Amino acid sequence: MTDYSININKRQINSIEAPKNAEVFVGEDLVLKLNNHGSPLHVTISAVNARRFTHFLHENLYLQENMEFKIPVLSTAPTGSFQVDVITGYGIVKESFKITVRDKELEIPDVLDEIPSIIPEKSHYTYPATVMTLMILGWAAYIAGYMYYGKIPGFASVIILTLAVVVAWRCRP
Repeated sequence: MTDYSININKRQINSIEAPKNAEVFVGEDLVLKLNNHGSPLHVTISAVNARRFTHFLHENLYLQENMEFKIPVLSTAPTGSFQVDVITGYGIVKESFKITVRDKELEIPDVLDEIPSIIPEKSHYTYPATVMTLMILGWAAYIAGYMYYGKIPGFASVIILTLAVVVAWRCRP
């Protein structure tokens, strides 16, 4: 939860002191702490152009002392911003501030928790010789299939060449 203080009646009657900007993450509640420093009054809180971010639109509150007011942000809300208006004095005094909605997944951490270890490279000196040997045997079986008619040299060449491709594919650097 992210909370911001809004002071009412602090400087004079119906005065509003609100933050210029506020920030909230997708799926969390924006908590407005309304602090009344004077006599009880009606305070209207209205979210302008906020339909994509929250179901909250408008609320008329009777503020006696202090109160927490929550504006829920949808879990499916996009990143962006909307405006919240705080109105007192039956519409005479109005203060607006911008709410920026951010996605937690897009946050880049300031410090890495763990540094990835360097993985030593594997030695791949044996796989080219193995692949070349299998290729030579496969082609030899293929040529033997032309010289000696039968199914064994034909099948052997296909099996050996396929094995060479699989070994080369699995052991690539």
